[in-house]
Amino acid sequence: MCEGLIAAAGKSRRTGSCYKMELDFDGKTLLEKCLESMRPFCSRVLVVGGHNIDILRARLAGYPDVEVINNPQFEKGMFSSIQAGARHIRAGRFFFIPGDYPCVSPGVYQRMLACHSDVVVPVYGKRSGHPVLLNSSLIRELLEGGYNNLRDFIALRNTIRVDVDCPGILLDVDTLEDYRKALDMTRRPPGKGEIQ
Repeated sequence: MCEGLIAAAGKSRRTGSCYKMELDFDGKTLLEKCLESMRPFCSRVLVVGGHNIDILRARLAGYPDVEVINNPQFEKGMFSSIQAGARHIRAGRFFFIPGDYPCVSPGVYQRMLACHSDVVVPVYGKRSGHPVLLNSSLIRELLEGGYNNLRDFIALRNTIRVDVDCPGILLDVDTLEDYRKALDMTRRPPGKGEIQ
């Protein structure tokens, strides 16, 4: 069985006065769009919050398979949220994705689950993206190994990189311009190189 971990603790500084996890995607929020692609492949999804955690809890209250975890050290950066969430993982493997990736297709998760390695990373156009699939046997070292970010941690692991036909693995919404690109991507009819 697999679980999911979503980091959604940041302050959304680059989207101005907008809290980006609440940005609208045709009636769903950016975070819900990210969540809905992952949920079918996970027995449980942990969403790590910090800034605006009460908004996250209210928004996700209707999802029985989603648990909101507080990261009191969220200002230290995303890796601290990965560590805060990883402490609660119970399954043998887990997906990790930042909450600002709304354009990852369900097919990406399905393709990654078919691979067996300590770490599985999707690739589109020779560029690595998100989500990342990790074996839970790595959690102790993730917590105690003195790493500063996930990239450094992954670099030292047995990693499979799998090609996927989804540009959404590369699109994180950091700015309002990114938001517009993501809206365009989700509204185009699926075709080669598009989300499905």
